[in-house]
Amino acid sequence: MGKDPKDELLRQIRAIRRRIDPDVLARAQKAAEAVEAARTLPPDHVPYDKEAARDVVASFLRSRNDGGRFATALMENLKKPEAATKAYAESRTGPRPGGKRV
Repeated sequence: MGKDPKDELLRQIRAIRRRIDPDVLARAQKAAEAVEAARTLPPDHVPYDKEAARDVVASFLRSRNDGGRFATALMENLKKPEAATKAYAESRTGPRPGGKRV
C-alpha cells in the first residue's frame, strides 16, 4: 500500500515552509492583518496617504510627453463615475471587443 495522503501533504507543507523567506512571510502576515483591520474601519476612512497618492499621480502625469492630453482625458473621465464603474467592471471580466482598453 502507498503513502498516506495526509502524511504526504504534511511533508510537502513542511518542505514549502522551509523554503519561504521569513521576511516575506512576516510581510505577508502584516498585509493579512492590515486587510483584516480594514474590514472594521468606518466606511469614510481612507487607508492610504492621500497627499502621497496625489504626488505620485501628478508626477506620473508630468512625465508623459503628450502635451497634457492624457491628464485632460483623465479629468474628464473622473467627472463620469458611471463610465469609470463600467470600465472597471470590464477590466475585471476581460478585454473589450477590438482589444482596446480605456
